[in-house]
Amino acid sequence: MDERILGIDAGGSSSRVVLVADGAVTELPAGPPMNALLTNGFARQLEKIIRDSGATAAGIGLPGLRSARQGRDASRALTERCGCPVLVTGDGETAQQGAFGGGPGIVVMAGTGCAAVGRAGSRLVQVGGHGFLLGDEGSAYWLGQAAARAALYWEDGMGGSAAIHRAVVSAAGSTLHELIIKVNTHSSERSLVTLFAPVLTALAETDPVARELTDRAADHLAALAAAARRKLGEGLPVAGAGGVFLSTVIWDRFVSLTGATRPQASPAVGAALLAGARV
Repeated sequence: MDERILGIDAGGSSSRVVLVADGAVTELPAGPPMNALLTNGFARQLEKIIRDSGATAAGIGLPGLRSARQGRDASRALTERCGCPVLVTGDGETAQQGAFGGGPGIVVMAGTGCAAVGRAGSRLVQVGGHGFLLGDEGSAYWLGQAAARAALYWEDGMGGSAAIHRAVVSAAGSTLHELIIKVNTHSSERSLVTLFAPVLTALAETDPVARELTDRAADHLAALAAAARRKLGEGLPVAGAGGVFLSTVIWDRFVSLTGATRPQASPAVGAALLAGARV
């Protein structure tokens, strides 16, 4: 049977899925948001994606894994349920694999959450990735939260900016009072807040408050790379992956601080490469 290797990059907003066969990479429809800590029934969602793809093996980068044992247990369970080899590991390892084609280097991932993962030889380290309640500074969630706070500060007469206030209210499609109720009622629903991240980055070229906040985000992300370099070696290359780096303002500052380049391939491809190497 020809090998059809599925790669899944699970994330807080959606999950990217690719199929690698005969050296070609095919994008499949995105899956739902998934996180090992926050998503009930994520194993059933993964099983459906794998079965529907007709894959002969699958690799999954899953955020929220807190131990290697948890990954091994999930791998074993999905392998039994799907009838093909399934490898589940942290999303950082698959992102690093894709970014450097299995070679050494540090990838900073900045999507809904953020973390840096570096590899040098057999050593693998992670910096950050502590979740939106205890960390994720510089992530889309952090940026969205910063935008919402700036809008609330403006309404309360405590700072912020009129431009951010107008943009947040427009994006929310409701009053800030209604937004407060939604966010606090559904506090684990991160898409309510990450909605405002592109609102903030779009204003950074013209609004000084937005620019200050996006600069802080880039500085946080660069600090993740610096910490990983201290653990592994100062000469390691850095790559930046994730939707936050679509912002030119954030990317340019991050590059100036780290010398970063774009990844060679996506984390979903990295997941497929890991799975293919272990089939």
